[in-house]
Amino acid sequence: MPLLTFSEELAEWSNFNLINCIGVDECMKVCPVVDPGLPIKELNEATRKGGKLTESVLKFAQDCVQCGRCDAVCPTAAGRSVMMLSLKEKMNEEGKAPEYHKKYFALKGHDKSSLRQAGFKTYVKTKWKFSENDSLKSHKLSEHIDKSVFRKAEYLFYFGCYIYTGEKSAAQCIDIADKLGIDYEVLGGLKSCCGWPQLMGGRTGEAEDYHKRLAELVEKSDPKYVISGCAECYMSLRKIKEKYKMAFEPLTTPMWLNRFPDKLRLEKSETKVTFHDSCNVSRKARMPEPGRELLGRMNPIVEMGRSGADDTFCCGYWGLGSDPKQLKAIHKSRYEEAKKTGADMMVVECITCLESFGKDAKENGVEVRDIVDLVHERMRL
Repeated sequence: MPLLTFSEELAEWSNFNLINCIGVDECMKVCPVVDPGLPIKELNEATRKGGKLTESVLKFAQDCVQCGRCDAVCPTAAGRSVMMLSLKEKMNEEGKAPEYHKKYFALKGHDKSSLRQAGFKTYVKTKWKFSENDSLKSHKLSEHIDKSVFRKAEYLFYFGCYIYTGEKSAAQCIDIADKLGIDYEVLGGLKSCCGWPQLMGGRTGEAEDYHKRLAELVEKSDPKYVISGCAECYMSLRKIKEKYKMAFEPLTTPMWLNRFPDKLRLEKSETKVTFHDSCNVSRKARMPEPGRELLGRMNPIVEMGRSGADDTFCCGYWGLGSDPKQLKAIHKSRYEEAKKTGADMMVVECITCLESFGKDAKENGVEVRDIVDLVHERMRL
């Protein structure tokens, strides 16, 4: 039986969810971005095959951050987030995606301009080489970017596009792995983009292509475990494992690090911290505990009002910059919640959340730290 494409899956699930929807509006009430004046009937009509993207529905499709809060509150389990993906797909098919999407996706993927990708890679590697602040990245990551030869290894670190991030998370993971003495290989670069951003942007054809490519690249190392510190990359790993019947076990970085509690010998602090859940890991994958388990070995945790698998609040990244004011409002709401806990810092487990909050955390008086960064600082190997 042939495998369903993302587009076919979306159509099938959207139709099913439209049947389940009874129009009680609970999904709209908890959404962080929807115009409260948008009727759910208008949204459902636009979602149907042949339905028209009205101006207000189009705005909603462009702004949707795919946080999944809508799914968590629906009394009939009608997956609004899946229906929103269908609208995003329609938005792309009609050429109505925001201009920023073109810039965001311009270099991501094995089918994009090799010349532009090579130029970007050369620029970044040169910057790392001559920057004292980036010396760890230069030493640990440069040789792995978009390489074509892989050896068999028990662990595969999959960094994808975020190998280029301004944060140190990927390099710190490799440094920790070296100190642990584990057998590993590294996959990362623009040519190995996971495809989840494309899926969440409604570019289903690209997402399908990149998932197939990712499965092929992972297979080259024949790993027992594949590790990612990006929630979206992690979701892609889960998807290709299921779809292509692959043997590896996908792990988030906290899941990986929790395997070595005795070896890491993490230094404990009495400083109170709060934990920001990733929407994909905590809500959609239903795994709020690994990050807390790891963080709890280092600091006492004070929970925010909206937290855990059912009620976490999004970092807003996957609006992809369509409405900067909206993103600031989402961030401000989260920062205020973090401050109310009395914690000295907000810790994240996902590089996407880290990059999103990194835009304005300091100016809002909140320290945001990556959990890998804390482990790298506190380990006593």
